[in-house]
Amino acid sequence: MSLRVTVLGSSGVYATVDRACSGYLVEFGGTKLWVDAGAGSWRNLMQHTDYQSLTGIFISHRHPDHVTDVFQAYHARYWGEPGRLPPIPLWAPAETIERIYSFYGDSTEAFDLHEVDAESAVEIEDARLTFTEMAHPPQTLGVRIERDGAVMAYSADTGDAADFDRLARDADYFLCEATLQDSDPLWEGHLRAAQAGQLAAKVNVRRLVLTHLPPGRDLDLSLSEAQANAGDVDAMLAHDGMRIEVGA
Repeated sequence: MSLRVTVLGSSGVYATVDRACSGYLVEFGGTKLWVDAGAGSWRNLMQHTDYQSLTGIFISHRHPDHVTDVFQAYHARYWGEPGRLPPIPLWAPAETIERIYSFYGDSTEAFDLHEVDAESAVEIEDARLTFTEMAHPPQTLGVRIERDGAVMAYSADTGDAADFDRLARDADYFLCEATLQDSDPLWEGHLRAAQAGQLAAKVNVRRLVLTHLPPGRDLDLSLSEAQANAGDVDAMLAHDGMRIEVGA
């Protein structure tokens, strides 16, 4: 297993009784990386790992459904038992770093804050993280994680104007937002499920995992709309607790 991804949250906009907001635990070697920290994802994280063992955090952008639970981690690492833990790296766009710091000025007691952009690359153990500017206000970064020939890509929130070839070309798994359905008006900052399917086929991913799913909607419809446009790419719905073995 080169990368293991556990879905901690898969709901778009707000959490529901069944789904937390966006959050993913990515594990490889001795690394445990929390990718996005939407509402409810912290509680799910603790079902899968001890927060004290977290290696680092990546936040794609400042919207609350991707960042609010980072303050749970701050409280636990700063005030929890058995005592204060050393700061861990937190990577995010500059605007997101600024908002985290302005909300909690002493956040550096728990996090070693690092600004990243589309030109950045982060090496963790033998894995490489690169970032792509997504088509979503505010500044939003998708992330591509590569290790031992295995590739996972995560779109964060985006419209269809982003560089998906850079982000997800030939990825084993593409975790892609699917906020909208065919009956919804087009919104340049988010994707329809059908568009997610089209993009997955275009950049030749092996499997498409639909996430950032619309609360209160027929998600089987989202899946069918994606699959109808995905060609030979297998599409599936993310769900909280789902485990993905990338490169197994």
